[in-house]
Amino acid sequence: MRNPHGETAMTLKCPFAAPITAGRAACRNAQEVVRRGGSEYDCRSEADHTACTALFERLKAAALPAFEVEDDPLSMPHSTLVKIQFGGLLGLARLLTEGTGQTAELADVSGLVALARERYGDVGLVPCAELTGDMLGYRLDRRGSRRRG
Repeated sequence: MRNPHGETAMTLKCPFAAPITAGRAACRNAQEVVRRGGSEYDCRSEADHTACTALFERLKAAALPAFEVEDDPLSMPHSTLVKIQFGGLLGLARLLTEGTGQTAELADVSGLVALARERYGDVGLVPCAELTGDMLGYRLDRRGSRRRG
């Protein structure tokens, strides 16, 4: 991708694209792009992308032992990454809203991550191990009914 000055621009792929693509989350920084494999989302904010990526990596590090898979793109099921993204964000929203009377929603992923940074001082201090159950327990939507016959 080239910017207006002819230089190659760095792509900031959203680490939480699965919930956004599925229409179950939104983010003020998400910009839909169409690539060879279909629609994806890039981040408009380098600072927010850095924070979201750091959080995703911590969620993944906490969840992979529980899923009993290694961090290997060739052998890790895509469904595991989707569960980490959805379950991790839902668990974080739950954690941040416990005792407040508010409901956990994913209306703005970058806002949720900013709230976590505000609460814990840094995404590196978010207690991701407490979110493992949310990630393991997340149930994927079925793609469609299987025909029997």
